[in-house]
Amino acid sequence: MTRSQSHPKTRESLARDFAELGVASGMTVMVHASLGKVGWTEGGPIAVIRALLESLGPQGTLVMPAESPAQSDPQQPIFDPRTTPTTMGAIAEAFRSFPGTLRSHHPLVSVCANGRNAGEITRDHALAFCEGKGTPFERLYELHAFTLLLGVGFDRCTSLHYAESLTPSRRTTVSHFAAMRDGERIWMEVPDMAPDNGVHFPVVGAKFAAGHSIRTGRVGNADAMLFSTRELVDFAAAYFNRTLERPYGAR
Repeated sequence: MTRSQSHPKTRESLARDFAELGVASGMTVMVHASLGKVGWTEGGPIAVIRALLESLGPQGTLVMPAESPAQSDPQQPIFDPRTTPTTMGAIAEAFRSFPGTLRSHHPLVSVCANGRNAGEITRDHALAFCEGKGTPFERLYELHAFTLLLGVGFDRCTSLHYAESLTPSRRTTVSHFAAMRDGERIWMEVPDMAPDNGVHFPVVGAKFAAGHSIRTGRVGNADAMLFSTRELVDFAAAYFNRTLERPYGAR
């Protein structure tokens, strides 16, 4: 282990890393992150969040996924955006309850945002095809947001589900969760995007990275990629339109 890897990261050192990567004031950025990959950090996940918010400034917006797949268990309490935990890692879980953070109301695939565009991003979240039209993922596309993969790969990039949802041959499943309607608890079943399970997302990510402008670097100990969400979605939608017309698993 090198000296830089063994020494703790700080909010200040991470902010410098984010700035060098290209995270700048006024951006809207969806972050998928692994604290373990960033490395030992003074202040833990809160330091990472503060470094990101500092880099984005008061006109920027920080966004993270806040998925809660356990809500598909009928024994779970009704989803509460204020208290239902996320399973997206330590940084996303800390961001969920960070002062000023707003959260969309989808029981399984909510999104958290903090900053100028937070209200617009989290305002509505369609229950069916929860990563498609009428969701925060569509608004991130419309806002010309950026995606930051911090210590994770394209298999964790939820905007690829949005891209696939736009294509006629999209892979689908049925999602289940409890909800309140007219004061009564009901069990809902809605159409949704199927999980990729590593079949296409790493492939389309590698192809996108090979031919598009991606900022790469290190944030703490983590490999990081910063790129246009709109460019990725447009590229991936074209890929899915071509590829999903073929027999499943073909390239």
